[in-house]
Amino acid sequence: MSSTIGIVRVGGGRGFLVARRNHLGHDERIIITAAHCLPKLPSPHPARYLEEETYGRLLGPLGSKRTVWTACMFVDPMADIAVLGSPDNQDLSDEAEAYDQLVDSVTPFVVADAPAHGTELFTLPFGGHQVSHPTAGKGAARVLSLKGRWLDGEVHRFNGWLSYEPKKHFVGGMSGSPIVDATTGAAIGVVSVDRASPVIVVSLSAQLVRSILAARSADAEIRQEETV
Repeated sequence: MSSTIGIVRVGGGRGFLVARRNHLGHDERIIITAAHCLPKLPSPHPARYLEEETYGRLLGPLGSKRTVWTACMFVDPMADIAVLGSPDNQDLSDEAEAYDQLVDSVTPFVVADAPAHGTELFTLPFGGHQVSHPTAGKGAARVLSLKGRWLDGEVHRFNGWLSYEPKKHFVGGMSGSPIVDATTGAAIGVVSVDRASPVIVVSLSAQLVRSILAARSADAEIRQEETV
């Protein structure tokens, strides 16, 4: 399995790397995963202690041991999505360095929205009036198997959730993997359960989504300048 694939081990499942622009204006790499891949949830208040949001030896490369520490930046157990980042680089400097080495060894995914909903006209049985009715967004998608092969499928979007077909592609150990757009390769969802996996840009906080899209815009500008 290629070490450049931006997917890592997270507990008994997986997570995938994306870039974001932090509050200092610097790009950093974070990991999106499924909330149920975490061994425990942090205390639900901002005055929590460092040890309450830090996980020892939770991360590792695919196919290797988990030796890398990480910290929880965001979690929504109802949507089954979480974001992990570097441990505190002051109190846990060695652990933060190991995190950086892991995330710098792989290529991050671009994040994009899932297929948009469509509409269809529905004629009322009485009076013949037509009303607009939303339909599921549909699109070709892929997930990475446990053997490292990209498997082709299709997603149906219902609000903030993706239903994936064929269901047989979702097996134990794949939780937290990205669901990617088959055309662009962008991550659009997180593997949770086949009938209801979270759409990334809907399920993360607005602050995180803005920071991820900001990093993407900056990267696109750099590439454009390099081609001029």
